[in-house]
Amino acid sequence: MSKVIGIDLGTTNSVVAIMEGKDPKVLPNAEG
Repeated sequence: MSKVIGIDLGTTNSVVAIMEGKDPKVLPNAEG
């Protein structure tokens, strides 16, 4: 199975998420 990473570089907030099986998981950072 291939690995999927999603990155959203917003102007105020940025988010990184990965797919674990069929479920997305947002990776928390120091700011939550």
